[in-house]
Amino acid sequence: MKTRKIFIFLSLIVGVEVFTGAGFGQERVRVGVPLFPTVAFPAFVASEKGLFEKNGLKVEIIRINSEPTTYQALISGDIDMAAGAPTGLVQSNLQGIPVVSLGSWDNFVPYTLATREKIGDLSQLKGKKIGVNRLGGKSSLILMVMLENAGLNPMKDVSLLQLGGSQERLAALMRGGIDAAPVDYAFEPKMRQMGFFLVRGAKTPFMNGSLAVKASSLRSERPKWTRFVKSFRDAINYIMTEKEGTLGVLRRVTGIDEKESLDFIYEQMRSRADAKLQPPEAAVANLVKMVAFIDKRALSVDKSKLFDSSIAEDFGHGRPAPAKK
Repeated sequence: MKTRKIFIFLSLIVGVEVFTGAGFGQERVRVGVPLFPTVAFPAFVASEKGLFEKNGLKVEIIRINSEPTTYQALISGDIDMAAGAPTGLVQSNLQGIPVVSLGSWDNFVPYTLATREKIGDLSQLKGKKIGVNRLGGKSSLILMVMLENAGLNPMKDVSLLQLGGSQERLAALMRGGIDAAPVDYAFEPKMRQMGFFLVRGAKTPFMNGSLAVKASSLRSERPKWTRFVKSFRDAINYIMTEKEGTLGVLRRVTGIDEKESLDFIYEQMRSRADAKLQPPEAAVANLVKMVAFIDKRALSVDKSKLFDSSIAEDFGHGRPAPAKK
């Protein structure tokens, strides 16, 4: 029964979906987002609530199964923006392909460790087997920083096993083939219901919610991206102030219908949201540090070339009102 629940649960986060905002005769934008897209959630809110349409945009939101695939699509022109896929921003520039972030609305590590046995902190994972998608992927890079912050050497003190996606990792966790696996914070209530233990690392800064475009596109289509950023910021402010409306979008986007889970995701998302779109230096530094695990050249990257925050700065730094209950 427990196995069946896990596979039903995981069916929510597999597959590819295209979500098209309303609008006719407006400027078109294709945005690539992760399969489970909470990290790009304001784009869905902007689409459903007519904020893109209001600003003259017709936006297609396309769920893509990996960051490398997302950036291949961005570079080839199949999509215009990569939302919530930050490591490819650094990797593209290291390959001589100018890609810039217009800002980041979520600037903390998104993962929690699900474990078979109850432990007090991440340092107790020493000698354990931890499942990841693949070495070099976002989850494995973030996990390495979390383990380092806990005083462990991720290449020596634990065994990282490449098992594939969430379904494969959780199946291995149930069988006892691994001792722990990273999960998105959005799944914490469900994982507890399934009998797993959860261990959060320190609230580590990380540029999680990046909005990346080709530098050439920003130069040639700046008015379009100005309208996009305005719509995205308006969506963040909507999330911060309109709980019930936001929960409706969240329910449709994630397929989750349990009130406990939806309320948890909303409160976590709201606590992480930054409508200024200005990632702190520590969040940028950790992004670069993570990429350096697989490419040491990242340590010498010119961070100023990774960003163009001028559009976000044009809108000022106003604070949204408290959330409506």
